[in-house]
Order: sequence, then structure tokens, then C-alpha cells
Amino acid sequence: MRLQLRNHHQSSIRAKLLSLGLIALFTAIPALAYSQTDNYPNRQINIIIPMAAGGTSDLVARTLVSALTEEFGQTLILENRPGANGAIGEEYFSRAKPDGYTLMLESTSIATNPWMSKQSYDARKDFIPVIQMASVPLVLVVNEKVPAKNLAEFIELAKKNPGKVSYSSWGNGSIGHFAGESFKISAKVDLLHVPYKSTAQSISDALAGQVNSVFPALPLAIQHLKSGKIRALTLLAAKRSPMAPEIPTTAELGFPGLEVETWFGFFLPAKTPDAIVQKVYQVVNKVIQRPAIKSQLEDQGFRMINISQPEFAKFYQAEIVRYGKVVKEANLKDTE
Repeated sequence: MRLQLRNHHQSSIRAKLLSLGLIALFTAIPALAYSQTDNYPNRQINIIIPMAAGGTSDLVARTLVSALTEEFGQTLILENRPGANGAIGEEYFSRAKPDGYTLMLESTSIATNPWMSKQSYDARKDFIPVIQMASVPLVLVVNEKVPAKNLAEFIELAKKNPGKVSYSSWGNGSIGHFAGESFKISAKVDLLHVPYKSTAQSISDALAGQVNSVFPALPLAIQHLKSGKIRALTLLAAKRSPMAPEIPTTAELGFPGLEVETWFGFFLPAKTPDAIVQKVYQVVNKVIQRPAIKSQLEDQGFRMINISQPEFAKFYQAEIVRYGKVVKEANLKDTE
């Protein structure tokens, strides 16, 4: 009888110890999670850029990287992973750990890609839109060999030569592609789309006269306009740009609904702790508010954007829906 009581007593002690151990464990878990985010960042941060060097996303990243390094207090490494209009870099990023040490700086292409290629990730669910920083309008430019001197003459030329007047883009599903298709719908013309692997290649062949026209972001076009090898016909925007006030807008020229711009923002992988999301938002927002950074981007033709993280998340989902409608109206097909 004594033996049974002693065994019962020992079992009771073990049960209490086990209970206390579990309580301590579950108490420690929130503290551990807190410590992991409270000291963020404490090592190198990688920024994935799904576009090639020389594009507008790359330009934005390189404008910000020094100031971001200073604010984060850690080394930031820019990693270009181009291909498939950004889908290759996006797929790589979708497999990153949600710990805040891998960011992605992506453009409007992230909202068009879901409609143009089969993907192993879900752009609607696998990325957290953190902060939208800037946007820039696209501009229709033609090379010097094209006889059209203004938009009306270009439209007339296209109507007289259906399917023969060409425009280049930096890939199927790129914002340059969507700009061309949106223009075709609005102007009721048939242009030949010639996709390239990068923005630089698409502009280079337009300069060389291999294609008739291209819809680059204004900062990339402006550096070539002075050479005379290309000329701008219209800015796909509602208002003229201070960077190039001589370029008339589509709204002025009879196409008020034809507005196409490319925007830029930072993303984190899904399931990243909210404390880290907010930290990244605060740091990036602080950087883009610096007068020197803001002035530098505005001088390059960018329009600065100041909205909250929830507002960007809502805008991002709306952009995916918007470009899905263009795909349907223009009868575009998946590239795979």
C-alpha cells in the first residue's frame, strides 16, 4: 500500500513538472518571436530586382540603396534576376524565407504576369505589398525613319498599313506590351508587337530602326530624345511631365482614358511577421521622404507616392484585376 502511494506521489510530481515545463515553453515562444523581430535587422539584406540592369526598377533601386543601407544599419545587396518579364525573379523570391532578409523591388509587371504566364506561385497571396514609392508615365516614341511627326500622323500611318507598323516591348505581359495593346484599343489600329528580353534591347532596336516604335518609361526615353534618333509623340498620362513639358499627353490629343504608368514598390514574402513589415515600411518611407532622394527621383521623371501599407495592398489587388480586363479585351494569350 505504501509502495502504491509513493508511486502515485512520484507520478504526481512528474506530472506537475511536465505541466510547468510546458507552461514555460509556451511562455517563451512569444518572447522568442519578439526577440527575432525586435532586433531586426541584424545581418545583410538582399533586394531581388526581377529586371535586368539598366531598367527603371534597377534605376530606382540604385537610387535608394545607399540611403537604405544607412537607415537599416546593415549591408544591402542588389540582386538582378531578370527573365520572363520579371516572373523568374518573382518565382525565386516566392521561395524566400519570410524573415525580412529578402526583399523584392518590383514594378507593375507583377500585376500583369499572372495573366500572361503559368506560375508556380500566386501573386495575389504569396507576396505582401509593403510600400509603393513612385510611378512614372510611359511615352510613345518613334525612330527617325518613321515619317509621322505627331500622334495623328502615326495613327493614320498605322491605319494605312495594318499589322505592319511595329512596336517593341521588354516581353509579353510587360507594361510596355500592355501600353501598346491599350493604345491599339483606344486608337483602333493594328500594330505589330515585337517582344524582347529586356527594356534596353527593346529601346536599342527602336533607336536602330529595327522596329518603328516603343512605349518606354519617360526617364529611359528622355536620355535618347536629345540625340534626335527618336522623337516623342505623346505621354500616356492626364498631365504633362515637368521633366518634358513639351510632350503632349494622350488626354490632350483626344484619348483621355489612355493613361499607362509603371509604378514601383517593395514586397515581402507572405507570412512575414507584421512587426517586420511595418519596420520595412517605416525605413523605406523615411528614405523616400529625404529631400535629396525625392528631388533626384523627380528630376528623373518619377512621381513620388505617399500612401499607407494597407492602401498599397488594396491598390495592388486592383491593378491585377485591371490588367486582367485588358487581357480579355485585347484577346491576349498566355505565353506558355
